[in-house]
Amino acid sequence: MPLTEPQAKVLGTLAVVDPAEARTVRQLSNTTEFGTGRTRAALLRLSNLGLVLGTSGIPTQYWISAQGRALMRTRMYRDFVPDSAASHRKGA
Repeated sequence: MPLTEPQAKVLGTLAVVDPAEARTVRQLSNTTEFGTGRTRAALLRLSNLGLVLGTSGIPTQYWISAQGRALMRTRMYRDFVPDSAASHRKGA
């Protein structure tokens, strides 16, 4: 099942974050410009698919899994990764 646009944008945002860092729902909402409700819904689905992992603390922090990172490198989703979208359009 393909990802929705919010799911792909949230996952793409996490793909460019340093693996040692994580992002909160609020940080991801600010970056993707989706509301916190849509961001939470996307993260829940991505988590259920094993594409993101989250802490159990408050606030929960999320990072991309190895499976999620591999998915974002595929042709179908690479334009949702902020750094690669610009270079891909330039023909890099």
